[in-house]
Amino acid sequence: NAAGSSNFTVRVTHTNDCSATRAYTLSMDCPVINVTTASLADGIVPNTYNATLAAGGGSAPYTWALASGSLPAGLNLSSAGVISGTPATVGTSTFTVRATDNNNCAGTKSLPLRICPVIDVLPLTLPVPTVGTAYNQTITAGGGTAPYSFSVSSGSLPAGLSLSSAGAITGTPASTASATFTVQAADSTLCYGSRPYTLIPVCPAITISPSSLANGL
Repeated sequence: NAAGSSNFTVRVTHTNDCSATRAYTLSMDCPVINVTTASLADGIVPNTYNATLAAGGGSAPYTWALASGSLPAGLNLSSAGVISGTPATVGTSTFTVRATDNNNCAGTKSLPLRICPVIDVLPLTLPVPTVGTAYNQTITAGGGTAPYSFSVSSGSLPAGLSLSSAGAITGTPASTASATFTVQAADSTLCYGSRPYTLIPVCPAITISPSSLANGL
């Protein structure tokens, strides 16, 4: 249950009380301890952050520590493998974590952790489109590093409308069906922000003429 080298001597004695001895050295190697966490999710200033590291190949439980480097300012690593705290600065930190198993065997892995700024997607709400009428609305973003690229991360736009990577919603609505969707903005460093929207196209004003009918005879 422990790695290391042991020296010992074996004595064999037969029934006539004659004996012989031989010295041995026995080395016990550790298994390969793998830190199985492939990557860490981005953090956002000033949102709280929480991520749990995982390891395998040894005998649980594992004790965690930093082997080299440092976590982003505001974060810490617990002995249970939890990275938590409130990040204070934007940027990427690369550090090495060490997982030590119950038999004192250890494995390490280098991990990067990026802290992004809050990326705000605007406007808060979109103008109501009219069925059969050309629509044009621009989505903007701020807080990150320009330029930004826009996409629909969930849901779908009303039939007849589309979103360009530059943030322009254009087209001609084809029905009054309600549409709920989320627009995601990625800055040049691939930090993300998003905003959900709901659009319900309305019918155009329909005029019936004449306003009245003449009496018949």
